[in-house]
Amino acid sequence: MSPRRADPELARRRREALIKAGFAEILEKGIQATTIDSVVARAESSKGGALYYFRTKDDLLYAVLEWLLAQLDHTLDQVAQAQQSPRVRLASEMEVLFHSTEVNRKLYVVLFDFIALSLRSERFRSLLNAFFKRCRERDVAIMKEGIEQHQFRPVKPEDVALAIRALVDGYCLHWLLSGSQENLEEYRDRCRAVLGAYLLR
Repeated sequence: MSPRRADPELARRRREALIKAGFAEILEKGIQATTIDSVVARAESSKGGALYYFRTKDDLLYAVLEWLLAQLDHTLDQVAQAQQSPRVRLASEMEVLFHSTEVNRKLYVVLFDFIALSLRSERFRSLLNAFFKRCRERDVAIMKEGIEQHQFRPVKPEDVALAIRALVDGYCLHWLLSGSQENLEEYRDRCRAVLGAYLLR
């Protein structure tokens, strides 16, 4: 009898189920309290199965962050590559980055936990730096096109790209620290107003 062949699709689904369970555990308990055992229980998997995909807790955490950033990258790539004017694409990016109360709370609670971890781990810091670099590159491209089309005033695109990240993450941090009691759309509108004053005057 020939040995049973591994099913790549089944393996992919099992691995993703563990990653999603890891995300849910971090959201609920934080990185420090999340364990492989707690992730296995949430995913209704086996510890042996989890250790097949992730040898250590750090490997699992890295996969969660990689998965989360890949989703964000995909969404932001779609916005950046849309066949629309630079101004419309920038406005669409603001809609994505200030998505909704539920989505933003989940994203930033987990993301800030990973940022704290990255301050002590080069592995995680490199992954986050690569993501933020891609964010800046997307925004630089939008800015350059907008300046060429006279939709934005002539500013340094690299400075604007940094300002966008600082404004978005800063506003979301303040919103999150408010206990999410304030309206997220108000923070989005403040961010848009600042960028508009900078780019359109």
